[in-house]
Amino acid sequence: MPVRTLSFAFMIVLGLAVALSVQIVGALLVLTLLVTPAAAAARITASPVLPPALSVVFAVVSIEGGILLALGSSIPISPYVTTISFSIYLVCRLVGTYRTRQWGAGRIAPEPG
Repeated sequence: MPVRTLSFAFMIVLGLAVALSVQIVGALLVLTLLVTPAAAAARITASPVLPPALSVVFAVVSIEGGILLALGSSIPISPYVTTISFSIYLVCRLVGTYRTRQWGAGRIAPEPG
């Protein structure tokens, strides 16, 4: 697979998605839905296949949770989405730290040279 070409094409599509959606939903919400789920997914898996799928799941959970919470209150959706997304990130960060400590404690570092 041409990784450089795919990487460039992905960056173009991502840039267009951000440019078009900023005016609709706002810069903070775009940042919350693009960066935070990806960072959370990267904390809990080292697989190259799982982070995009987990990122989508985390973003959908954030949006759906924000919509459901905003239905019963007078506060807009954005603060709920941001809070849920950040909470998911914190949980993933804690899980990633725990897993690193658990797996790292039993491993013996290889001898240099």
